[in-house]
Amino acid sequence: MFIETQGLTAKMFASEVGQVFTAETVPEPVQLTLLRLVEGSAPNPGFRTPFSLIFTTPMSVLLLEAQYRLKSASGKEYLLHLSPIVSPLDGQRHYQAQFN
Repeated sequence: MFIETQGLTAKMFASEVGQVFTAETVPEPVQLTLLRLVEGSAPNPGFRTPFSLIFTTPMSVLLLEAQYRLKSASGKEYLLHLSPIVSPLDGQRHYQAQFN
């Protein structure tokens, strides 16, 4: 069962930083590591605090911008929209999921 995107909060991912997620891709699953969680400034009352998740893969893995079914090491499943972002020269590809 997937966790609905609108119900996601930064707090839900805090314990997942550094953990491996598996994306259901073809022809075989791909593993991504949740590198960092970036929280935005507090919004008006009643709105979710915006946040971003930054994932990494080895340079040999290239994911296109799309929605992916991700399963965390803790067994939680998500449907997240990932976008490639400029990667620093660290030998990894970086991807971002944003939540407003």
